[in-house]
Amino acid sequence: MSAAGGGLIRPALSADAPALGEMHARSWAETYPGLVPEKLLAEMTDPARRRAAWARNLAQPLLPGGTLVAEDLEKRILGFVSVCGAREAALGTSGEVSGLYLLRAAQGRGLGRALLAAGARVLLAAGHADAAAWALDANRRAAGFYAATGATPGTSRIGFHGTIALAETAWVWPDLRLLPA
Repeated sequence: MSAAGGGLIRPALSADAPALGEMHARSWAETYPGLVPEKLLAEMTDPARRRAAWARNLAQPLLPGGTLVAEDLEKRILGFVSVCGAREAALGTSGEVSGLYLLRAAQGRGLGRALLAAGARVLLAAGHADAAAWALDANRRAAGFYAATGATPGTSRIGFHGTIALAETAWVWPDLRLLPA
């Protein structure tokens, strides 16, 4: 466990699924209006769907210990990072940051960087020296954050979220040891 930006970072527990689902839905509601079609936004901001997805994700993680949460002093979840082995060869890396979300009110305090660094430590411990994260091209905030942490744009593609096609780019960290702590 570590502290950063007024929050505590710790491994996610199965019991966190309801709060993680709520936080994830809220983060989508804060971030993606106008960036994704309404149908996808409605699906991703449905707290019940997000809670169920997190219950499944935490019960069968892609990488043990691969989801970490940032919480405030009142133990409210402010954000999370999920990491795993690369799920697609298109990433060009052995590791993947499969999710990094932070509530808008918690941004700008270093929590996003701290979550990313904590995820990098998990990946390094699992034998992954590099990693990438997919980000929607329309999400300029994510692109700016990834660039500020040393990632460079890699492969671009049209990714499908159900039947919805969206342009996205893989942001690559070629050496996780070089990520700012």
